[in-house]
This record gives sequence, C-alpha cells and structure tokens, in this order.
Amino acid sequence: MSSMGSGAAGGGSGIGGIITGIVVPTAVGAVLAGSALGGLVYSQTQSPDKNPASQQILVYGD
Repeated sequence: MSSMGSGAAGGGSGIGGIITGIVVPTAVGAVLAGSALGGLVYSQTQSPDKNPASQQILVYGD
C-alpha cells in the first residue's frame, strides 16, 4: 500500500503544513521585527537623563 492518502484528509494536512510552515514563521518574524523596531524608536526618542547643554565643552585654564 502507498503511504500517500487521497481525499479530504490528505488535502487538509497539506493546508495545515502550509500554515505551520509558511504563515506561522512569517507572523512570528513580523511580530519580532515590529517589537525590535518599536524598541529602537522608543529608545531614540526618549530625552536624555541630563541636559548635555548644561556642561561646558571646553574648559580653559585648568
């Protein structure tokens, strides 16, 4: 006998294989990429802990 089935059961497992093989990794990758991009944007748009303009750049005579 052949191990390849025919009918609705074989077709259903093919669709399940496509979903778990292509759609799920794509969705997980999109979520990870979005969260990484969101974290990067958040960290770049936050104000600094202290004002860098309040420090002298050049100090003469020390």
